[in-house]
Amino acid sequence: MRKRKNFKLEMNIEKEIGQDTVLILPDYDEHGCLNSVIYHTGGMIKVESKPFDLIDTNLRFRGSSMRGAVEGSAAILGKLNKNPIIIDRDKGIILLPSKSALLEGCVWLSLQHIMECISLDGRTTKVNLSTGSSIILEGSKKSIQRRMEKAYELQFKMEAQKRFFESGRTLPETTYHLVKQAGQVNYEHKALE
Repeated sequence: MRKRKNFKLEMNIEKEIGQDTVLILPDYDEHGCLNSVIYHTGGMIKVESKPFDLIDTNLRFRGSSMRGAVEGSAAILGKLNKNPIIIDRDKGIILLPSKSALLEGCVWLSLQHIMECISLDGRTTKVNLSTGSSIILEGSKKSIQRRMEKAYELQFKMEAQKRFFESGRTLPETTYHLVKQAGQVNYEHKALE
């Protein structure tokens, strides 16, 4: 496997991970460079970027990063292996990895497009998707369902936090004016009438 030098992914609409994104597959080109295939509800597109980098770019485009998403997920769920990550909380886009995100063979599944998991032989699982398609993954049905449960738990806890903070917001009863006097380091708080 060759590494691509100085590759920078430019964000555009074709490379966006959205509500119609079903899964992201690793894909090697004829030169041995790791790329991605994004499957959407309306088709697929090949992207010259590793899945990890593609997801990181999408998160950065939304004001986060892969590191931030992984750390945020771990803060909510506890430190786990193969944590799901939130791409877009408001749109409910959560991806879960088929194996460690750092491994090149990692497939990323969109939680909202997983319909059913069927054990094939105890070591491989068929995942039926919302589009009528399916994918066979390494790993037991139990391990994939455990990752799905963690993704649903992450989604639930994020929604609960959102409701908690939104219900706690109130309009201020008083307005104020902040003034920093010459030679002072702090601002003074003065209520307005």
